[in-house]
Amino acid sequence: MPRILNVFNGTNAPEVRAIPWLILGFLARAAGTILFGQPGVSKTAHAAILCAYLCSGLAFGVFNASKSRLRILYVDLDGGWDWTAPLFRAAFRGVGLEGLPPEFFYFSPLTPECQDLDPFTNEPKETGLVGLETYGAMIAETVKQHRIDVVVVDSLGQFMMGDSNSGQDVSIALRMGLNPARKAGAAVLVIDHATKAARQAGQSVPTPAGSQQKRAWARCTVALEEEEVNGERTTRWSVDKSNAAHFNPFLTKLHFQNSSSGELETLTLELLGDAGERNKPTPVSGLGGELAARADILEILNGKPDGMGRRKDFKRSGTYDRVLEAMVKSGELANPHRGVYQVCTIAPNPRGAELVQTDIQAVTDELNNYTAKDGLVQVGVSEDKDLHQLAPDYTKPKEQRSEHIETIAPNYTTEKEVIYDV
Repeated sequence: MPRILNVFNGTNAPEVRAIPWLILGFLARAAGTILFGQPGVSKTAHAAILCAYLCSGLAFGVFNASKSRLRILYVDLDGGWDWTAPLFRAAFRGVGLEGLPPEFFYFSPLTPECQDLDPFTNEPKETGLVGLETYGAMIAETVKQHRIDVVVVDSLGQFMMGDSNSGQDVSIALRMGLNPARKAGAAVLVIDHATKAARQAGQSVPTPAGSQQKRAWARCTVALEEEEVNGERTTRWSVDKSNAAHFNPFLTKLHFQNSSSGELETLTLELLGDAGERNKPTPVSGLGGELAARADILEILNGKPDGMGRRKDFKRSGTYDRVLEAMVKSGELANPHRGVYQVCTIAPNPRGAELVQTDIQAVTDELNNYTAKDGLVQVGVSEDKDLHQLAPDYTKPKEQRSEHIETIAPNYTTEKEVIYDV
């Protein structure tokens, strides 16, 4: 006879146990939290500072301080110790600790000191392709042996065996790779990437990239977003999803201080207070993303007294970066100093010519004739050989007449008279 489920009802229901929060509304024992953001928002730097605060027992941002110094296991699946050590040392120095405290434990399969040794050669073994799923039991045992409070995984998508867009693959990775640590009593914090489409579409908060099984697994997901406030780069922290009370969005700012030799010495985080309303992206429509960005860039620069502006004057997005680079390459803009852009008087190869609607046919400088409906028509080309020109109508009356050639070079005004001999 099969067993039945161990159920209870209103007559024998147990008392509700308090959630064992390490940081109220953010990290709880036996629960998962996802901290995610777009590339370039400095997720690893923020994670390093968070570890420094937790190991030191200090309050972080708007979150209350832990009652004790927490023990952290940082599972680095992205870089390796040689890459991340300067960042962590600078973060701990930023909270007044020189070197790594005993509460901080580090593991990376990319670091030789973390790999198993071959008993014959005493060299690190070649592990081959090993996914997060394989490490689940070892992470859990490490939590028990070292009494770990928080396991930080940076990042999930980099070390999954399966497809991060597959709900089944993501579910297996989380259950096999991270749930054992939760069962062992640790809070699990996953550093992850945000979807690009969510921010471009103007949604209120971006979401973690890949399958939504990530959000289903986590008790709390927190978005990191880059925002410009009074000309300064800041980071917005806001709740994407939470099974507890939401915290109010707040702003922080990273401070990187280098030594005289140019090496990173100190990394600190400044709390700027409540974030207020989000800077919503401007919807892109009409001529398309690159054309809209180009028009916006030219409008801003033409509004400057000297026609010069800095990168921070424009929206921060990959589209604007691509268009700025292309406009400098084509000659529409000059880049006299790093991060400074200036409008050029004449553009020999305007970026706009590459982006106009496909039904407009641009002709080359060397074009001297084309086949019209009524036969061959000779065109007297303007002496301005560096400008691309638009072909006139294909049908012309059989008589001499004047036409004004339209040019598509921005910021260049000219009218050239051409005689069509038929």
